[in-house]
Amino acid sequence: MADTEVVSLGGDRVRVIGTWSARAIVVLEAAYVVVFILGFASLGNTSDPLPDPYLAIAEVLILVMAPILVMLMMAIHECAPAPAKPFTRVALGWMVATAAFTFTVHFVELTVARHINPATFPGYNYIFDFKWPSTFYAIDIVAWDVFFGLSLLFAVPAFTRPSDALVRKGFIASGSLCLVGLIGPFANALGWRTIGILGYTIVFGLVCIPLSRTFQNRTP
Repeated sequence: MADTEVVSLGGDRVRVIGTWSARAIVVLEAAYVVVFILGFASLGNTSDPLPDPYLAIAEVLILVMAPILVMLMMAIHECAPAPAKPFTRVALGWMVATAAFTFTVHFVELTVARHINPATFPGYNYIFDFKWPSTFYAIDIVAWDVFFGLSLLFAVPAFTRPSDALVRKGFIASGSLCLVGLIGPFANALGWRTIGILGYTIVFGLVCIPLSRTFQNRTP
């Protein structure tokens, strides 16, 4: 099939948005991983919740990342081949849900939760804390392990050309790892969540490198 049949007529502006969104995600994911490494190194273990100021920095990075993820998936949808657009439209919907849920969680954590005294708020740990079990922790798991994972998997049909193989395989790997991470909360063994975290941080961050090049090369 010729490239003119495979590639959607995504405009130059959309491809530029896709390219720079992917590059921004690489930088933000790298910063996110570094913050977590430094935070847990300061604790001396990985079983306790990430302390401030590392947690606050990580949450600010997520607030910045959320709208960029939506722009990235919008660009993927616009540049997808016509037969893939029903799937990428669903992928965009899942990514909007991801951004909305995680943005709300971390905005509340950065504002409301930090102005409440846990000692005078019964059940604070079960609502706001990022130590399992916690309501806000569970909502964030839904955002990243479910919505984000599904978004990547539904976006896979957008990458049909042989040159897209690395991106296609990366999206499958990242999305699948996110869903496997759900074993953690269901089994009440949060160590399994590391699989999902690996999927939406390191694996997805690395996939965004060839993804940015895909946008540059994807011309109608």
